[in-house]
Amino acid sequence: MKAEVILMKCNETKRVYGVRVEEHDGDWFRTWAFPIDEKRAAREGFDKTTIKGNLYYTDEYNGCPYCGAKNFAQCGRCGKLTCWTNEERITCGWCGNTGRLSVIEDEIKVKGGGY
Repeated sequence: MKAEVILMKCNETKRVYGVRVEEHDGDWFRTWAFPIDEKRAAREGFDKTTIKGNLYYTDEYNGCPYCGAKNFAQCGRCGKLTCWTNEERITCGWCGNTGRLSVIEDEIKVKGGGY
């Protein structure tokens, strides 16, 4: 089993959090989320993590430590992940891009850094 930590940002609080993900048969599963500041995330190298594949959550996944959201959206501008609480229009917690949500049909590629 391969495990990594990716970064997401709460679009309500604009605070970064880490998400532990595990790879199983080419897909990734979110297992745990925890608050972390951006400097510590960079020191730990979490800002350099890249994963590719489908990204699901497990029953144990606790969601965003700030707003509780278990779902996410990937920004069409910066490519980063931000909380999503089922609204039709969303604002990226990273870059502030606002737009209508669309469904991704293919696997996603996520790369940290750039904050």
